[in-house]
Amino acid sequence: MIFPALTVRGGLLVKPLYLPFVFLLMFSIKGFAAGGGLPVGAVAAGMGRCSVALNGVWSIQNNQAGLASISNITLGLNYGNRFLIKETGINDFAVVVPTKYGVAGLSLNYFGFNLYNEIKAGLSYGRSFGKVLRIGLQLDYLQIALGENYGKKPGVTFELGVQSDITGNLTLGFWTYNPVMIRLAGYADERIPAIFRLGFAYRFSDWLITTVEAEKRTDYMPVTIRGGMEYSLKRKFLLRAGFGTGEEIFSMGFGLKLKRLTLDIAAVMHNSLGFSPEMGLTVLF
Repeated sequence: MIFPALTVRGGLLVKPLYLPFVFLLMFSIKGFAAGGGLPVGAVAAGMGRCSVALNGVWSIQNNQAGLASISNITLGLNYGNRFLIKETGINDFAVVVPTKYGVAGLSLNYFGFNLYNEIKAGLSYGRSFGKVLRIGLQLDYLQIALGENYGKKPGVTFELGVQSDITGNLTLGFWTYNPVMIRLAGYADERIPAIFRLGFAYRFSDWLITTVEAEKRTDYMPVTIRGGMEYSLKRKFLLRAGFGTGEEIFSMGFGLKLKRLTLDIAAVMHNSLGFSPEMGLTVLF
């Protein structure tokens, strides 16, 4: 029996044999952004996916304004496994380089496997304007592909982030991904969704940070609220926990900070699909 090919996303073709698994990927990920546009990094994962008002190497994906606070050349590696299924693994790479005129960075994300995958490559720049304002921008190249020579679909978009230190302890953050909603396919005017996040982080002390943020996606009607906290023990051991009102309902994480290395581990609980572990390594030069 010969199965006819069917069109799936942007003129790409896939046999019915692969449709159930491909549809599972699309519906569980929701969006074309190398893993669905979720915040990147085990730190954010451990804090309920909160990221917009935090700083670190993964600001390169979560809010490029946070890059302006980085003073060392930094390398970041991260791996996440959605729902303990190897085909839904997410690999993230980032390198950040401070310069005289701001902080530049390069990032790469790969999601999926040989029959379905998404790639996102970004070139970032963040800069401080005075003592209280930071702004960052990232240009993205996107590609979605189906295996067995069924085709690829590229796209180009951008991300923009802002952070402001209202007080010495309170930071506000705003970030948007693909606000122009670039077109993925002419059929049914299919577009890559836009994502908007707004939130704050409050530092009670050098030992305790709390954060809350809201996310709105154009492909998902409800506004998602997330919250998280990080507690430091002797500046070396980090304990994290978080919650969310969306499909990911709670998370937990752990960090070990050495002189120039930081190892982070987290797990996020989906309300119907189970746990998604994540692990990251940060290296300062």
